[in-house]
Amino acid sequence: MKLLFFLIVTLTSFTERSLHAWPDSTGASGVNLNGKMFTLSGYYGRLTFYSPYEMPPGASSTSYQTTGYTDSASTGYTSTPSYTQTNTGTAEMSTHKLKTTTLKPTTHHHRYTTRSSTRYPWSTAPSIRGVSVCLRYITDSQGGSIFTLSPSRQSLRLEVGGLQSYALSFNSYNTVFLQPYLKLWPYLTPNMWTSICLTVDSVKGVVQMFKNSNMSSRKLLNNQYVWSGDRVIDFSNFEGQITDVQVWDFPLRYQEVLYYMSSGGYGSYQGSVLSWSYISYSQSGRTLLEDGYQLQREKLNHKQKHRNYLKREFKPKKLFLFEERKREQWEKEM
Repeated sequence: MKLLFFLIVTLTSFTERSLHAWPDSTGASGVNLNGKMFTLSGYYGRLTFYSPYEMPPGASSTSYQTTGYTDSASTGYTSTPSYTQTNTGTAEMSTHKLKTTTLKPTTHHHRYTTRSSTRYPWSTAPSIRGVSVCLRYITDSQGGSIFTLSPSRQSLRLEVGGLQSYALSFNSYNTVFLQPYLKLWPYLTPNMWTSICLTVDSVKGVVQMFKNSNMSSRKLLNNQYVWSGDRVIDFSNFEGQITDVQVWDFPLRYQEVLYYMSSGGYGSYQGSVLSWSYISYSQSGRTLLEDGYQLQREKLNHKQKHRNYLKREFKPKKLFLFEERKREQWEKEM
């Protein structure tokens, strides 16, 4: 009896540990997530996306020593590249050639995130025009958080306020309620995903929300918001599936929102800050990465077509053998 009790207690403890022994953190850097989706738990799941060209969120920066260039005109003095401060807080090297200046002998330290002088689409000149976030999700929750953009500073948080309502808060205390119920594009075919786009125009001080074929009214912000935070988007306390996360450092036009809502049917799209086709992520707790529903369906259809092909190849052979046996039997009878 004591042995049975000991086994029951041991099994119960092992089961509880198994249910909650989730990995602390996993992820990948610079991956293509097209056709993929994440499933998150509302209580234990957390998912963070960031640019492949920048440090992971929370990682400690490693500084290095910059070697000075000797000035031929003034021995003992150095000349260093010219850097420009970006909206991400990191130093970016300018595109012009190195300047030759007379400076006191000194040692410079820069973060290892210093970018090269070549400008790429993801490292364009700093912009304060605004920010846009688009994504697709599935959930049966009537409330709760969807995402937080730049969680460490200048945060922009979007929550579900009801079936037709969203609550946008920024700088931790300003809140705007948005209801996308005005029909904008009547010819879009609905599907299982809820597609949303949030646009913030910092120049005009206007915010607007789009959901599938509908849009909200444009609302003026009570306080100016200029997005200059870290290029990180965080999903916590969200229960359901998410996919196709895109972030731009400017407010999208209606035509560009239509491209996203139609899944590229009317025109291509790709986030200038974060793009689902080339992105880094970290996940912790109860999160799951798997093929999206459409990709699962395509794979299933491919398998079915392969089975049908094999059946078509097999039937003529069976029919041929049957006919041969009938002919041989008829010849014997003759």
